[in-house]
Amino acid sequence: MIEGQEGVTWPDWCALADACEEHGVETLFRSDHYISQSNETGNVAHDAWTTLAGLAARTTTLRFGTLVSPATFRLPGLLANAVATVDHISGGRIELGLGAGWMEREHRAYGFPFPETGVRLEMFAEQLEIVHRLWSEERVDFRGRHYTLEDAPAQPKPLQQPHPPLLVGGSGTRGTALPAARFADEYNTPFVSPDDFARIRTKVESTAEHAGARFASRP
Repeated sequence: MIEGQEGVTWPDWCALADACEEHGVETLFRSDHYISQSNETGNVAHDAWTTLAGLAARTTTLRFGTLVSPATFRLPGLLANAVATVDHISGGRIELGLGAGWMEREHRAYGFPFPETGVRLEMFAEQLEIVHRLWSEERVDFRGRHYTLEDAPAQPKPLQQPHPPLLVGGSGTRGTALPAARFADEYNTPFVSPDDFARIRTKVESTAEHAGARFASRP
Protein backbone atom coordinates (compact mmCIF):
# COMPACT_ATOMS: atom_id res chain seq x y z
CA MET A 1 0.00 0.00 0.00
CA ILE A 2 1.48 3.31 -1.13
CA GLU A 3 0.71 6.68 0.48
CA GLY A 4 0.04 8.32 -2.86
CA GLN A 5 -0.44 11.82 -1.49
CA GLU A 6 3.20 12.01 -0.42
CA GLY A 7 4.65 13.15 -3.73
CA VAL A 8 4.10 10.02 -5.84
CA THR A 9 4.16 11.31 -9.42
CA TRP A 10 2.57 9.62 -12.43
CA PRO A 11 5.98 8.30 -13.63
CA ASP A 12 6.48 6.94 -10.09
CA TRP A 13 3.13 5.13 -10.24
CA CYS A 14 4.02 3.62 -13.61
CA ALA A 15 7.37 2.44 -12.29
CA LEU A 16 5.75 0.95 -9.18
CA ALA A 17 3.13 -0.93 -11.20
CA ASP A 18 5.74 -2.20 -13.66
CA ALA A 19 7.95 -3.41 -10.79
CA CYS A 20 5.03 -5.20 -9.13
CA GLU A 21 4.17 -7.07 -12.32
CA GLU A 22 7.80 -7.88 -13.04
CA HIS A 23 8.47 -9.29 -9.56
CA GLY A 24 5.19 -11.08 -8.89
CA VAL A 25 3.56 -8.67 -6.44
CA GLU A 26 -0.12 -9.47 -6.83
CA THR A 27 -1.90 -6.33 -5.59
CA LEU A 28 -1.04 -2.63 -5.37
CA PHE A 29 -3.18 -0.56 -3.02
CA ARG A 30 -3.02 3.18 -2.56
CA SER A 31 -4.36 5.67 -0.04
CA ASP A 32 -7.06 8.13 -1.11
CA HIS A 33 -6.13 11.66 -0.01
CA TYR A 34 -5.87 15.09 -1.59
CA ILE A 35 -3.26 16.69 0.68
CA SER A 36 0.13 15.53 1.87
CA GLN A 37 0.59 15.19 5.61
CA SER A 38 4.24 16.17 5.42
CA ASN A 39 4.50 18.83 2.69
CA GLU A 40 1.25 20.30 1.36
CA THR A 41 2.78 22.44 -1.36
CA GLY A 42 5.73 20.26 -2.30
CA ASN A 43 4.14 16.80 -2.54
CA VAL A 44 1.74 16.06 -5.36
CA ALA A 45 -1.45 14.17 -4.44
CA HIS A 46 -3.07 12.73 -7.56
CA ASP A 47 -6.70 11.60 -7.44
CA ALA A 48 -6.86 7.95 -6.42
CA TRP A 49 -9.41 6.52 -8.81
CA THR A 50 -8.15 8.46 -11.82
CA THR A 51 -4.67 7.11 -11.09
CA LEU A 52 -5.94 3.54 -10.76
CA ALA A 53 -7.85 3.84 -14.05
CA GLY A 54 -4.65 4.88 -15.83
CA LEU A 55 -2.63 2.09 -14.24
CA ALA A 56 -5.32 -0.47 -15.02
CA ALA A 57 -5.12 0.40 -18.70
CA ARG A 58 -1.35 -0.13 -18.90
CA THR A 59 -1.04 -3.37 -16.88
CA THR A 60 -2.22 -6.94 -17.41
CA THR A 61 -2.07 -8.93 -14.15
CA LEU A 62 -1.74 -6.56 -11.20
CA ARG A 63 -4.77 -6.02 -8.97
CA PHE A 64 -5.48 -2.51 -7.65
CA GLY A 65 -7.48 -0.97 -4.83
CA THR A 66 -7.84 1.84 -2.32
CA LEU A 67 -7.13 1.66 1.41
CA VAL A 68 -9.39 3.42 1.85
CA SER A 69 -11.66 5.84 -0.04
CA PRO A 70 -13.43 8.23 2.36
CA ALA A 71 -17.21 8.25 2.06
CA THR A 72 -17.04 12.04 2.31
CA PHE A 73 -15.24 12.45 -1.03
CA ARG A 74 -17.77 11.02 -3.48
CA LEU A 75 -21.48 10.41 -3.77
CA PRO A 76 -22.24 6.68 -3.63
CA GLY A 77 -23.67 6.53 -7.15
CA LEU A 78 -20.57 8.21 -8.56
CA LEU A 79 -18.27 5.90 -6.58
CA ALA A 80 -20.07 2.74 -7.66
CA ASN A 81 -19.91 3.79 -11.31
CA ALA A 82 -16.27 4.91 -11.16
CA VAL A 83 -15.05 1.69 -9.54
CA ALA A 84 -17.13 -0.47 -11.88
CA THR A 85 -15.67 1.46 -14.82
CA VAL A 86 -12.10 0.86 -13.62
CA ASP A 87 -13.01 -2.80 -13.12
CA HIS A 88 -13.89 -2.99 -16.82
CA ILE A 89 -10.74 -1.10 -17.84
CA SER A 90 -8.64 -3.54 -15.80
CA GLY A 91 -10.40 -6.68 -16.97
CA GLY A 92 -11.63 -7.41 -13.45
CA ARG A 93 -8.67 -6.49 -11.23
CA ILE A 94 -10.15 -3.90 -8.85
CA GLU A 95 -10.96 -3.81 -5.13
CA LEU A 96 -12.71 -1.00 -3.26
CA GLY A 97 -11.72 -0.03 0.25
CA LEU A 98 -14.18 2.31 1.97
CA GLY A 99 -14.02 4.23 5.23
CA ALA A 100 -15.56 7.18 7.03
CA GLY A 101 -12.72 9.65 6.41
CA TRP A 102 -10.58 11.30 9.05
CA MET A 103 -8.18 13.96 7.71
CA GLU A 104 -10.07 17.17 8.52
CA ARG A 105 -7.48 19.45 6.90
CA GLU A 106 -8.03 18.16 3.35
CA HIS A 107 -11.81 18.35 3.75
CA ARG A 108 -11.67 21.98 4.82
CA ALA A 109 -9.17 22.83 2.11
CA TYR A 110 -11.17 21.46 -0.81
CA GLY A 111 -14.73 21.84 0.39
CA PHE A 112 -15.56 18.24 1.24
CA PRO A 113 -18.13 17.87 4.03
CA PHE A 114 -16.61 16.91 7.37
CA PRO A 115 -19.39 16.41 9.90
CA GLU A 116 -18.84 14.88 13.32
CA THR A 117 -17.64 11.29 13.57
CA GLY A 118 -21.07 9.78 14.15
CA VAL A 119 -22.48 11.43 11.04
CA ARG A 120 -19.51 10.35 8.91
CA LEU A 121 -20.05 6.79 10.07
CA GLU A 122 -23.69 7.02 9.04
CA MET A 123 -22.64 8.29 5.61
CA PHE A 124 -20.13 5.47 5.32
CA ALA A 125 -22.71 2.81 6.25
CA GLU A 126 -25.21 4.13 3.73
CA GLN A 127 -22.56 4.36 1.01
CA LEU A 128 -21.38 0.80 1.58
CA GLU A 129 -24.92 -0.53 1.30
CA ILE A 130 -25.69 1.56 -1.79
CA VAL A 131 -22.53 0.52 -3.64
CA HIS A 132 -23.16 -3.14 -2.81
CA ARG A 133 -26.75 -2.91 -4.01
CA LEU A 134 -25.90 -1.01 -7.19
CA TRP A 135 -23.44 -3.77 -8.04
CA SER A 136 -25.76 -6.65 -7.19
CA GLU A 137 -29.36 -5.58 -7.92
CA GLU A 138 -31.17 -4.68 -11.13
CA ARG A 139 -32.76 -1.50 -9.80
CA VAL A 140 -32.22 0.30 -6.52
CA ASP A 141 -34.46 2.48 -4.38
CA PHE A 142 -32.83 3.83 -1.25
CA ARG A 143 -33.98 6.38 1.27
CA GLY A 144 -31.54 7.02 4.06
CA ARG A 145 -30.63 9.91 6.25
CA HIS A 146 -27.92 11.15 3.90
CA TYR A 147 -28.63 9.68 0.45
CA THR A 148 -31.70 8.98 -1.68
CA LEU A 149 -31.81 6.90 -4.87
CA GLU A 150 -34.99 6.73 -6.94
CA ASP A 151 -35.35 3.69 -9.20
CA ALA A 152 -31.66 3.70 -10.12
CA PRO A 153 -31.00 1.35 -13.09
CA ALA A 154 -27.81 0.18 -11.35
CA GLN A 155 -25.45 0.41 -14.31
CA PRO A 156 -22.70 -0.22 -15.13
CA LYS A 157 -22.32 -3.56 -13.39
CA PRO A 158 -18.71 -4.47 -12.55
CA LEU A 159 -16.94 -7.10 -14.59
CA GLN A 160 -16.06 -9.21 -11.53
CA GLN A 161 -18.77 -11.52 -10.22
CA PRO A 162 -20.56 -11.19 -7.98
CA HIS A 163 -18.72 -7.85 -7.60
CA PRO A 164 -15.26 -6.45 -6.81
CA PRO A 165 -14.13 -7.20 -3.26
CA LEU A 166 -15.38 -4.61 -0.78
CA LEU A 167 -12.98 -3.78 2.04
CA VAL A 168 -13.79 -1.71 5.11
CA GLY A 169 -11.11 0.16 7.02
CA GLY A 170 -11.52 0.76 10.74
CA SER A 171 -10.47 0.03 14.30
CA GLY A 172 -13.12 -2.52 15.23
CA THR A 173 -15.84 -0.15 16.40
CA ARG A 174 -19.46 -1.12 15.83
CA GLY A 175 -19.88 1.83 13.45
CA THR A 176 -17.58 0.21 10.89
CA ALA A 177 -17.75 -3.46 11.90
CA LEU A 178 -21.53 -3.86 11.61
CA PRO A 179 -21.87 -2.40 8.10
CA ALA A 180 -18.82 -4.41 7.09
CA ALA A 181 -20.39 -7.60 8.43
CA ARG A 182 -23.49 -6.94 6.34
CA PHE A 183 -21.97 -5.84 3.04
CA ALA A 184 -18.15 -6.16 2.91
CA ASP A 185 -15.79 -9.00 2.11
CA GLU A 186 -12.84 -7.94 4.26
CA TYR A 187 -12.00 -5.74 7.23
CA ASN A 188 -8.69 -3.87 7.29
CA THR A 189 -6.94 -2.45 10.34
CA PRO A 190 -3.58 -0.75 9.68
CA PHE A 191 -0.76 0.51 11.87
CA VAL A 192 -1.48 -1.49 15.06
CA SER A 193 0.53 -3.91 17.17
CA PRO A 194 -0.10 -7.68 16.99
CA ASP A 195 -1.88 -7.57 20.37
CA ASP A 196 -4.12 -4.69 19.31
CA PHE A 197 -4.85 -6.44 16.03
CA ALA A 198 -5.92 -9.59 17.86
CA ARG A 199 -8.30 -7.59 20.05
CA ILE A 200 -9.76 -5.73 17.07
CA ARG A 201 -10.15 -8.95 15.11
CA THR A 202 -12.06 -10.52 18.00
CA LYS A 203 -14.40 -7.51 18.15
CA VAL A 204 -15.04 -7.57 14.41
CA GLU A 205 -15.61 -11.32 14.32
CA SER A 206 -18.03 -11.06 17.24
CA THR A 207 -19.97 -8.30 15.50
CA ALA A 208 -20.04 -10.32 12.28
CA GLU A 209 -21.23 -13.43 14.12
CA HIS A 210 -24.12 -11.53 15.70
CA ALA A 211 -25.00 -10.15 12.25
CA GLY A 212 -24.97 -13.66 10.78
CA ALA A 213 -21.90 -13.05 8.62
CA ARG A 214 -18.34 -14.29 8.46
CA PHE A 215 -15.18 -12.76 7.00
CA ALA A 216 -12.67 -14.86 5.15
CA SER A 217 -9.22 -14.89 6.76
CA ARG A 218 -6.21 -13.73 4.77
CA PRO A 219 -2.53 -13.96 5.76
